[in-house]
Amino acid sequence: MKKTIILYTSISALLFISCGGANEQKPKQFPKPGTTIATMQMPVTDDPLNHFMFSIKIIADSDITSGVYDVDADYGPNFAEGKFTMPKGIEDIKPIIRKGSDPYTFIIGFKLAGDTTFNDYFEVSSNKSSTKMTYIKSYTF
Repeated sequence: MKKTIILYTSISALLFISCGGANEQKPKQFPKPGTTIATMQMPVTDDPLNHFMFSIKIIADSDITSGVYDVDADYGPNFAEGKFTMPKGIEDIKPIIRKGSDPYTFIIGFKLAGDTTFNDYFEVSSNKSSTKMTYIKSYTF
Protein backbone atom coordinates (compact mmCIF):
# COMPACT_ATOMS: atom_id res chain seq x y z
CA MET A 1 0.00 0.00 0.00
CA LYS A 2 2.80 2.43 0.93
CA LYS A 3 4.63 1.63 -2.33
CA THR A 4 1.47 2.39 -4.35
CA ILE A 5 0.98 5.75 -2.60
CA ILE A 6 4.64 6.68 -3.15
CA LEU A 7 4.40 5.62 -6.79
CA TYR A 8 1.22 7.68 -7.40
CA THR A 9 2.69 10.66 -5.56
CA SER A 10 5.88 10.49 -7.63
CA ILE A 11 3.95 10.22 -10.90
CA SER A 12 1.66 13.11 -9.89
CA ALA A 13 4.67 15.27 -9.03
CA LEU A 14 6.37 14.48 -12.36
CA LEU A 15 3.19 15.27 -14.31
CA PHE A 16 2.73 18.54 -12.41
CA ILE A 17 6.32 19.60 -13.11
CA SER A 18 6.20 18.59 -16.78
CA CYS A 19 2.90 20.44 -17.35
CA GLY A 20 4.23 23.61 -15.73
CA GLY A 21 5.49 24.86 -19.12
CA ALA A 22 1.98 24.74 -20.58
CA ASN A 23 0.75 27.29 -18.04
CA GLU A 24 3.51 29.80 -18.73
CA GLN A 25 2.39 32.94 -20.49
CA LYS A 26 4.14 33.76 -23.71
CA PRO A 27 5.90 37.12 -23.71
CA LYS A 28 3.85 40.08 -24.91
CA GLN A 29 4.72 41.26 -28.40
CA PHE A 30 4.54 44.94 -29.26
CA PRO A 31 4.91 46.73 -32.60
CA LYS A 32 7.91 49.00 -33.16
CA PRO A 33 7.36 52.65 -32.18
CA GLY A 34 6.21 54.66 -35.19
CA THR A 35 4.43 51.70 -36.81
CA THR A 36 0.99 52.46 -38.22
CA ILE A 37 -1.43 50.01 -36.62
CA ALA A 38 -4.73 50.94 -38.29
CA THR A 39 -6.21 53.59 -40.57
CA MET A 40 -9.68 54.49 -41.78
CA GLN A 41 -11.22 57.31 -43.80
CA MET A 42 -14.56 58.59 -45.04
CA PRO A 43 -15.52 61.39 -47.44
CA VAL A 44 -16.81 64.70 -46.10
CA THR A 45 -20.14 64.82 -47.92
CA ASP A 46 -21.48 68.14 -46.62
CA ASP A 47 -18.79 70.09 -48.54
CA PRO A 48 -18.94 68.75 -52.12
CA LEU A 49 -16.89 71.64 -53.49
CA ASN A 50 -13.62 70.68 -51.78
CA HIS A 51 -13.83 66.85 -51.78
CA PHE A 52 -12.38 66.63 -48.26
CA MET A 53 -11.77 63.38 -46.39
CA PHE A 54 -11.98 62.65 -42.69
CA SER A 55 -9.33 60.11 -41.74
CA ILE A 56 -7.62 58.75 -38.66
CA LYS A 57 -4.47 56.78 -38.11
CA ILE A 58 -3.36 54.81 -35.02
CA ILE A 59 0.42 54.78 -34.54
CA ALA A 60 2.51 52.91 -31.96
CA ASP A 61 3.96 55.45 -29.51
CA SER A 62 7.49 55.39 -28.09
CA ASP A 63 5.87 54.10 -24.86
CA ILE A 64 4.14 51.21 -26.66
CA THR A 65 5.07 48.71 -23.92
CA SER A 66 2.68 50.61 -21.65
CA GLY A 67 -0.05 50.37 -24.32
CA VAL A 68 0.23 54.00 -25.49
CA TYR A 69 -0.83 54.87 -29.05
CA ASP A 70 -0.81 58.11 -31.02
CA VAL A 71 -3.89 59.16 -32.98
CA ASP A 72 -3.60 61.40 -36.04
CA ALA A 73 -6.88 62.82 -37.35
CA ASP A 74 -7.36 64.82 -40.55
CA TYR A 75 -10.55 66.63 -41.52
CA GLY A 76 -9.73 68.17 -44.88
CA PRO A 77 -6.80 70.55 -44.27
CA ASN A 78 -7.27 70.47 -40.48
CA PHE A 79 -4.97 68.18 -38.50
CA ALA A 80 -5.27 67.02 -34.88
CA GLU A 81 -3.26 64.58 -32.82
CA GLY A 82 -3.81 62.86 -29.52
CA LYS A 83 -2.94 59.77 -27.49
CA PHE A 84 -4.75 56.98 -25.74
CA THR A 85 -3.61 54.10 -23.54
CA MET A 86 -4.98 50.58 -23.76
CA PRO A 87 -6.45 49.15 -20.54
CA LYS A 88 -4.02 47.61 -18.05
CA GLY A 89 -3.58 43.92 -18.62
CA ILE A 90 -4.15 44.06 -22.38
CA GLU A 91 -1.45 46.53 -23.38
CA ASP A 92 -0.34 44.16 -26.16
CA ILE A 93 -3.77 43.89 -27.82
CA LYS A 94 -3.80 45.84 -31.08
CA PRO A 95 -6.55 48.45 -31.34
CA ILE A 96 -8.94 48.43 -34.30
CA ILE A 97 -11.21 51.08 -35.81
CA ARG A 98 -14.84 51.08 -36.87
CA LYS A 99 -17.13 53.82 -38.13
CA GLY A 100 -19.27 55.45 -35.44
CA SER A 101 -23.01 56.04 -35.63
CA ASP A 102 -22.65 59.85 -35.70
CA PRO A 103 -21.35 61.65 -38.80
CA TYR A 104 -17.57 61.97 -39.01
CA THR A 105 -16.98 59.71 -36.03
CA PHE A 106 -14.67 56.74 -35.62
CA ILE A 107 -14.59 54.37 -32.66
CA ILE A 108 -11.30 52.80 -31.62
CA GLY A 109 -11.69 49.54 -29.76
CA PHE A 110 -10.35 46.02 -29.49
CA LYS A 111 -11.32 42.37 -29.67
CA LEU A 112 -10.06 39.84 -27.16
CA ALA A 113 -8.67 36.47 -28.21
CA GLY A 114 -11.43 33.95 -28.79
CA ASP A 115 -14.14 36.64 -28.80
CA THR A 116 -15.69 38.44 -31.77
CA THR A 117 -17.16 41.30 -29.73
CA PHE A 118 -15.89 44.76 -30.67
CA ASN A 119 -15.23 46.58 -27.39
CA ASP A 120 -15.74 50.35 -27.81
CA TYR A 121 -13.00 52.31 -26.05
CA PHE A 122 -12.02 55.66 -27.59
CA GLU A 123 -13.94 58.02 -29.89
CA VAL A 124 -12.58 60.44 -32.49
CA SER A 125 -15.07 62.86 -34.04
CA SER A 126 -14.66 65.97 -36.15
CA ASN A 127 -16.47 68.77 -37.91
CA LYS A 128 -15.48 71.94 -39.76
CA SER A 129 -14.29 73.70 -36.61
CA SER A 130 -12.92 71.09 -34.19
CA THR A 131 -11.80 67.53 -33.58
CA LYS A 132 -12.69 65.75 -30.35
CA MET A 133 -10.94 62.69 -28.90
CA THR A 134 -12.31 61.07 -25.75
CA TYR A 135 -12.51 57.78 -23.86
CA ILE A 136 -16.03 56.37 -24.00
CA LYS A 137 -15.69 53.24 -21.83
CA SER A 138 -13.32 51.78 -19.27
CA TYR A 139 -12.32 48.17 -18.73
CA THR A 140 -10.73 46.11 -15.95
CA PHE A 141 -8.68 43.01 -16.73
